[in-house]
Amino acid sequence: MAAVLLWPWTIFLLFIAGLCYSKCPDICKCDVLKTRKIVTCNHGGMMQIPITEMDRDIQVLIVTASRDIPNNLTIGRIFLNFFSLEEIHITHSNVPAIGDSSFWPGNNLRILNLSHNNITQLHDTDFNGLKNLQVLDLSNNLISAFPSAPFHFLSNLKTLSLARNSLRRLVPRFFYMLGNLERLDLSGNPLRNVDPENLKDLRPIKSLSLAKCQIERLHSLIYQQLPNLVELDLRDNSFNYFAPEEFRHLKKLRKLYLDGNNLNVIVDMAFSGQIFDYLGLSRNNIVSFDVCAFCNSSIRALNVSDNQFSTLMIDTLKPIIFTLQTLDIGFNKITMENIMEVLEPLHRLRGVSLSGMKLTTLPPSIFVSNRDLRYLDLSQNHFNSLSFKVLRPMSKLEVLDLSGNRFQGLTQEELDHLSLLLNLKRIVLHSNPWACNECHILPLFHWIAETTNKAKVCKNYHDCIVCDSPRILAGKELPALRSRDIPPCGGPFSQFRILTAGSRLGIIVATAVFIIILLVGVIYLVLYRRHRAVYYTHEEERCDDYVVYESALEADLIGGYNDEKHLGFVATIDTGDSATEEKNKSRNNIT
Repeated sequence: MAAVLLWPWTIFLLFIAGLCYSKCPDICKCDVLKTRKIVTCNHGGMMQIPITEMDRDIQVLIVTASRDIPNNLTIGRIFLNFFSLEEIHITHSNVPAIGDSSFWPGNNLRILNLSHNNITQLHDTDFNGLKNLQVLDLSNNLISAFPSAPFHFLSNLKTLSLARNSLRRLVPRFFYMLGNLERLDLSGNPLRNVDPENLKDLRPIKSLSLAKCQIERLHSLIYQQLPNLVELDLRDNSFNYFAPEEFRHLKKLRKLYLDGNNLNVIVDMAFSGQIFDYLGLSRNNIVSFDVCAFCNSSIRALNVSDNQFSTLMIDTLKPIIFTLQTLDIGFNKITMENIMEVLEPLHRLRGVSLSGMKLTTLPPSIFVSNRDLRYLDLSQNHFNSLSFKVLRPMSKLEVLDLSGNRFQGLTQEELDHLSLLLNLKRIVLHSNPWACNECHILPLFHWIAETTNKAKVCKNYHDCIVCDSPRILAGKELPALRSRDIPPCGGPFSQFRILTAGSRLGIIVATAVFIIILLVGVIYLVLYRRHRAVYYTHEEERCDDYVVYESALEADLIGGYNDEKHLGFVATIDTGDSATEEKNKSRNNIT
């Protein structure tokens, strides 16, 4: 009976689901997300957008393609009947131009993304009707030419990106009528220089990016015309000097990015009067700070990594000791003694990075003064083990980054120390040469098997632990393995090789011992024979009787007796007088 009652509701729900999309192009995908109808066409190879096959009440249109199968689209006035459109994303589609009033009427359009196309020019009628547009992304095109005030229809625009185009200059009143603009991205354009006159319509702006624009200097009038600026990005330009109090007109500035320039010194009072949430000075050639570089300033996060520091003077940091919460000094040639000197007075640190400093070990007392640390980055060093006793003072630690070191495994003792960090939420261990055999990885394997620990290690797919050896497991993720997949130390072949090597070593040793014994025997025998030969040739020690015998023998020779057998009597040289008499008797008998 219950099943019979459910049939009408099932049919009704199927009917409603069918009404959600009465039309959907075959080459696209149609979804409903939070009551918004979304059409996604991402297969590539499109020559036109199949507007006629779509419902007119869709809210989001996404058209894109891969590099292998690009689209080749033109736009034109194809959205005349699509009054509900809130977002249009047409990217990677080789669009050559926007066109006159192409998105008319566009009353509800809030986001327009035309990035990664081939647009070369802007015209003053391209955005006709888009008075409610809030985000316009024209990045990664070929735009180099435009008239004055090309955005004058966009009176409510808040975010504009022209990043990575071919802009060499900004024409006067380029930003005219953008009275609500808050974020402007001009990065990646070969501007080289910016005329203050061209930015005078940007007084409301809060974020400006001029990164990678080949700029060597900015006129001070530019800062005066941007009194509401909160974030300024000047990364990867050619600045080599900033004057004292250079940014004094930017009273609201909180984030300043000066990374990747040609700075080699920061002068006294360079940031006087500034209150920074973040100051980036990394990837320069800075060898030193003037003693008063940070005087009369407040800095919460300071990044001086990847410079040429051999010593970082603690006196330089004294003016910001009570405000500094995050410090990155990685990729500098600073000694361990200097590191400890720098960290010791910074009691309010919440995060510190010692990345890329070729560290192999840490003194147990290095973080004793930094008990409030939440984030510790030790990545890109040479650790193959770590005494986690150094972490004991940091009971509040939440993130520990050990990636890019030389760990092959973690011992049970090390893992036990990690478990004592009750606030630890994330431990980064990827990009180490993990040896996935029982000797090295088994404790870590069992530790990660616990759900909470796995979440700490494998928060993102690409961040998980990947085996480096043995070869059969290289590239495999450790949590995806089973216990029986983990081979014993060295594996069967290596065990056999070790046993074979041991047998060969025994044979070699035994052979060497035998040869030594043989040599000793031969030497002894030679010495023994030489001793006997010397004994028998000591002619001068013979007795007088032997002299008489020689005279007799000589007489026999003269007398003609020449029997060689008589020479054998030489062997009796040591006999007594009686023997001599017997010899004489024998001679007489013979005669």
